[in-house]
Parts: sequence; structure tokens; C-alpha cells
Amino acid sequence: MPTNNPTASPAVHSTIGLKNVVIAPVTKDDTTGVTYGDLQLMAGAIEATINPGNNEADIQYADDIEFDALYPDPEITVTMNMVDIPLAIQEMLLNNTLDDNGVLVRNANDKPGYFALGFKSEKTNHKFRYVWLFKCRAKPIQENYGTKEGPNINRRTGTIEFTAIKRTYDNYCQATADEGENGFTAANAATFLTSVYTPTVTP
Repeated sequence: MPTNNPTASPAVHSTIGLKNVVIAPVTKDDTTGVTYGDLQLMAGAIEATINPGNNEADIQYADDIEFDALYPDPEITVTMNMVDIPLAIQEMLLNNTLDDNGVLVRNANDKPGYFALGFKSEKTNHKFRYVWLFKCRAKPIQENYGTKEGPNINRRTGTIEFTAIKRTYDNYCQATADEGENGFTAANAATFLTSVYTPTVTP
């Protein structure tokens, strides 16, 4: 007989922080494998939003009822609000060029590459949630400038938006872990952002 008592809930803790944003260029992603280049830290993270778009179900009707629901592949948008986005980072993400005088120049033919994007977020239990998005491409960067207003300080920040897609090699698009939960140990956490995570799934 089934019991009416639900299974105990996993631990619940809200997130209260954001730091250690890193990117790594995708150097290969095809049916034979996936590889990444060296990690680059992006300092000055303020806020990150992951929005899985394209999430409306395609509903099939049969026998006069809603019979089945299918969802298309997600179109994930990642928006990062940063204190600043240095020109060297813009050159890397957008495939622009820093010329001989240290000036960032953009060409109409510049084509951004793909990157993995990772970060961690502190939770109220003083442990962290860890995130990797395996294949992202940056959109042109939104810049904000404004005049000084007397003694008032009006900080302007930069916003960069990524579109994250699934990898060709294995269809993975994102990995998320909570420190201390589901067998994800402190030792796992210590190395999670030192290289792009490789999923281990036992059949």
C-alpha cells in the first residue's frame, strides 16, 4: 500500500552572493569530442540571470483531452551585470582587436566565438551553488554612460548577454551543483571552477 507521507524535502537555502565568474573558449565541439582553452577570470560580477526561453509546450490533443506535451530545445539567455567589462575581455569574447596603441577596434566581420561560462553563488548556509554553462556566445555589449550630478554618485555598469546552447558532442548545456548536497563534496567544490566540468553519469 502506498503511504500518504511525502518524502522529506531536501535542504532549502536561498542564494545571497555571486563571484568567481570564469570563461573558457571552446576549442573543439563535434561528434568526436569537446575541448576547452585556458580559463579567464571575469572580476566585478554584480548579478547573473539565467533565463530558459523557448519554454512553451507543444500540446497534442487526443481523445478529447490534453494527451501529451513536448518542449523544444531550450534557448538559454544568460545576462551578466558587471562593474566593468575590460577591453581585453571584450576582445576575447567578441573577437574584436586591440590595436598597437591599446585601442579596441570592432570590425563588421568580427564573429564572436563560443565559451564555457562558470560561477558560484553563496547560499544562506555559507556553502555555495556552482554553475557551468558549457557553450555560450556573447552578444554585443551594452554600455551605459551618464553625466555627473553634483555631489551625487551615479554608478554606471556594463551588461553582457550570452546565448547558451547545447554542445554538439553530447547535448549537455548546463551543470549545477550545491555544495554538501547529493554527494557533491567540499573537495568537488574546490576544483569545480578550475576547469570546465566533465559530467560523470553511470548508465
